[in-house]
Amino acid sequence: MIQKFSLDSISVRDLSELDIPHAINYWYSSPEGFIESIGVDPKKMGTAEETQKGLESKIFRNKELKESKLNALTITYQNKPIGFHSINPLIDDDYGIFHAHIWDQNFRGKGIGTISYPLALRVFMDRFNLKRILFKTPSQNTAAIRVKEKIGFRAIGEEKISFGIIQDGTLAKVFEVTREEILKVPSNIKNTPL
Repeated sequence: MIQKFSLDSISVRDLSELDIPHAINYWYSSPEGFIESIGVDPKKMGTAEETQKGLESKIFRNKELKESKLNALTITYQNKPIGFHSINPLIDDDYGIFHAHIWDQNFRGKGIGTISYPLALRVFMDRFNLKRILFKTPSQNTAAIRVKEKIGFRAIGEEKISFGIIQDGTLAKVFEVTREEILKVPSNIKNTPL
């Protein structure tokens, strides 16, 4: 149980090898029905071993670059990894689709996204020179929709989606944030070095 929880202790950093077990546990060992409840089709996920190797390879390749081009950021609370943000698919110099997952169920429903979303958005906007970021949130994931509404992201409609590991034909609420809009998001947050 979390005692004296403080949103000021939320930060983001590049995904690391030490975070991979948390990600694997989240995707492959969550309670039955959880992954489906957020719009994911487990049949589209591949195996845990494939996911682990893919993440390891992505992190290794990124270490060879002068500047990070990693499309995944770990959310931390007091430096403890508790979730991640990713952007995929991604079109450099244009847009990407933002995703958020809290690995540690003790941190769900605590408003973490109100801090971590703006932090991650700023990193992704700069890292990939994006004009805008889209959120295509499955309609059944009401908690994730509430976070976006609370922050004040602009809803631009609904559409059926089927990219990545999302269940084919999932109805999603779509939000859009431009570079100019994210700079205006009020915050008491600090920019976290990566």
